Amino acid sequence: EILWCGRFLPLKHPDDALSAVEKLKSDGIPFTLKFIGSGEKEEELRLLVKEKGLENHVVFLGNMHPEEVRTEMEKASVFIMTSDFHEGWGAVLNEAMNSGCSVVASHAAGSTPFLVKDGENGFIYKSGNVNSLYEKIKKLLLSPELSEEFGEKAYKTIAENWNADIAAQRLIKLSEALIAGKNPELYSDGPCSKAEILKNNWYK
Repeated sequence: EILWCGRFLPLKHPDDALSAVEKLKSDGIPFTLKFIGSGEKEEELRLLVKEKGLENHVVFLGNMHPEEVRTEMEKASVFIMTSDFHEGWGAVLNEAMNSGCSVVASHAAGSTPFLVKDGENGFIYKSGNVNSLYEKIKKLLLSPELSEEFGEKAYKTIAENWNADIAAQRLIKLSEALIAGKNPELYSDGPCSKAEILKNNWYK
């Protein structure tokens, strides 16, 4: 199972997911792509599914409650995030990683450079490069052990670092230091770490 979750908007490029899995079908690789969400591009996506002959491979689940979304994430083999630079952060990536998904994320989404370590706890692909997206999905589908390894490391990334409890604790410490006129502690990773300025072409 491959999972995509979000609003069907131009900035999220759900059509890239269809272009990628079309190549999987051509390779004869068995898969199901599930879409969770709704939005202005839904009719266009449904037409693309028919045009590409993917009716037996793509399922539209519509809008779901957060608990139901988490259940689907926990069942999925691969979670893909295809957003461009208009995606400020993209909390759905946090949720997918916290659910133990192996992820393939666009380099343009705001959260990707901070959450995903390419080749360690997931894959990054250059936004808009459908062939790269396809290759990385394919690699995970054909390598269940790698997919499981990425999923475990993705879970640890969120559970041990990028989560609300740690963010709250660090924010309190940061605020107390600033109020006291002291230099705040900057962490090497996670909430309250230093965010370097990234150029759009940061991912090669």
